[in-house]
Amino acid sequence: MKPKLTYTVIMCYNFSNTWLGMSRDQRKAFEMEHVVPIFARYDKLLRRRAYDAEGFCTEFTDFMIIETTDLAYYYYMVEELRDSRLLSDGLCSIDKVFIGIEDGYHQFEEDLAKEVEHESVAA
Repeated sequence: MKPKLTYTVIMCYNFSNTWLGMSRDQRKAFEMEHVVPIFARYDKLLRRRAYDAEGFCTEFTDFMIIETTDLAYYYYMVEELRDSRLLSDGLCSIDKVFIGIEDGYHQFEEDLAKEVEHESVAA
């Protein structure tokens, strides 16, 4: 059986000056129409947390931490975001993505021990 690993994705992104030039009400309405429905489709498949970074970092304005046990759902969400007006109209750009496996070495060691045990029983 394939081990169930938890993947953590850190997605760094920047909002454009056009986005920042919109009023907060305009941004909220845009988000409700174009972004929230995408995130809602993946609520049961991905755990997301969004962070503001512009006051602490000059590389990106915001970042999101996403956790999943299936990277396909993360990929599908990103494809939908790329097709959305948020990215296609240049209001936001995804600039860096980091992916890691939470405590991956524990799962590796556990699976390795099972494999060694299985080989010794078979011999």
